[in-house]
Amino acid sequence: MNANQQQTKWSQFLSLIVVFFFWGFVAASNDILIPVFKKWFVLSQVQSQLVAWAFYVAYFVGSVIFFIISIKTDILQKFGYKKTLAVGLVISAIGAFLFVPAASAASFWFFLTALFIVGLGFSVQQIVANPLAIKMGSPQTGAHRLTMAGGINSLGTTIGPILVGIALFGMGNKEDSAPKNENLTKIEIVKNEYQVHREELTKNILDLRKDNQDDPIKVNEVVATVEKNISDLELQIASIEENAAANDSQIDAYSTKLGEIKQRSTNISYPIGFVKDHLKLVKTPFIVLGLAFILVAVFMLFSKIEDPAKEEEAVIEEGTTKFRILDYPQLYLGMLAIFLYVGVEVSIISNLPALLHTKEFGGILEHNIAPFVSLYWGSLMIGRWNGSINVFNISKITNMILKFIVPFIAFLIIIVANELSGKDVSSFYIYAIWIIAFVIMSLIGGKNAGKTLMIFGIAGIAMMFLGLVYPDKEMAKYFFISGGLFCSIMWPSIFDLAIAGLGKNTGKASSFLVMMILGGGIIPLIQGYICDFDLTNPAGIMGITWTHFSYVIPILCFAYLAFYGFVTPKILKKQGIVMGEEPSSNH
Repeated sequence: MNANQQQTKWSQFLSLIVVFFFWGFVAASNDILIPVFKKWFVLSQVQSQLVAWAFYVAYFVGSVIFFIISIKTDILQKFGYKKTLAVGLVISAIGAFLFVPAASAASFWFFLTALFIVGLGFSVQQIVANPLAIKMGSPQTGAHRLTMAGGINSLGTTIGPILVGIALFGMGNKEDSAPKNENLTKIEIVKNEYQVHREELTKNILDLRKDNQDDPIKVNEVVATVEKNISDLELQIASIEENAAANDSQIDAYSTKLGEIKQRSTNISYPIGFVKDHLKLVKTPFIVLGLAFILVAVFMLFSKIEDPAKEEEAVIEEGTTKFRILDYPQLYLGMLAIFLYVGVEVSIISNLPALLHTKEFGGILEHNIAPFVSLYWGSLMIGRWNGSINVFNISKITNMILKFIVPFIAFLIIIVANELSGKDVSSFYIYAIWIIAFVIMSLIGGKNAGKTLMIFGIAGIAMMFLGLVYPDKEMAKYFFISGGLFCSIMWPSIFDLAIAGLGKNTGKASSFLVMMILGGGIIPLIQGYICDFDLTNPAGIMGITWTHFSYVIPILCFAYLAFYGFVTPKILKKQGIVMGEEPSSNH
């Protein structure tokens, strides 16, 4: 074995993974913006998912543009990896800076345009950075370098929601975010939910009375509407206090009434100046982000990252002269797998704020959503850090020990980061059970891409199903959040299977796979559409809300991913390609 082939170019690789961090930071921050935009722009759940749609459809558009240009001229060979990467960063910086006029105009469509431009820049970065990470060392450890880069991406997804949450809502209140007192009776829990909503509306009243930007008539109309809701809440609270021994049917009636009042509150159209005042907090994190993109672009241009040699771009004359997708079932099935993988990864978390906001999941408000978003994206960090251990040339025993230690180091980072933001996340400790289950499954899957994908797909189905049927909703939400663990290392597994045996057509195949990131914009819309049935049919389906039932969509996605992991190695075997364990000497 050639030692030079095994050497990862660490100084260059560490410079590159800064870009992966920013992808994660922005992608996860979108999940904080969704409930904020939904509230102030008075959006339905499916409309709020246009945030994810605008961001991920940009990947598709950017990849198509890149592919069309590449037909006439090889962009990476003409301009180089570093310059192309820097251009992508500058495009994203422009999109980030556009958040300032979007917030000033209080325009939802302006925000979507800004996000689209950020995503357009990211599509260029993705096309460049993924193959570049693979080329920075031995081909045998390329997929594991990509997993390690994904781990840094997930660090961004973990920290992003926390920092954006602080920017929008300030530091947390541990009492406010603490788990509910299990000793409270059902009627006391309902009373608390009434009081929390009353406090939220009361704060809005105080802010409205300070509003000197809008037409006083419009302001007074909204104040009167909000005061009517507060009055209804106080009547119900008084009734509850007189009926402390309420039976289950009476408690359900109180809960139904609370749902009606909350729905009326959600439909309140606040004055435009008032909305602008609340959205101005969005400006700061994105100004900082835009400046960071510019700085990283400059850093990239002057970094030690080397462009791969031209000879490397046309390594082997394998494959057909004319590239046809239908000639490679592993590729076209893999394109659908990438579409559904990105779709399910985004959809689970994009719709989680709406799920946690439902009465059955505790009516958690926008300012307390960030820790759960952080835990979900942190779950991908846990999984990817676990997978990236394989990039190091260590003994099997050391590898196994680290497989158990590293995930809990990542989990500790999630806990500490949330605690420092002022949130009580003591309820997260139980999540260690899911982490242990994940580690065991990852050991069973080993380094076999097909087997790992199949096992994690089946695990994803099981977690979503248990989240749907588990009676204790405090536990049920962790089944949904654990979807992040089982999505964590699916990307390199799918990529590995999809491009196997494509020879010189690998580059073209990669651009088609990146196009399929579009799934992150489509699948959340489908799930959000199901959530909105709650507006017309509040009775729900099969004893649960439609928002809760919408998690049947991730089950279908995970089912296909398990199927792809099962069938693709068989397809490749017929082509004379065996996808198995890598030689132990490589790791």
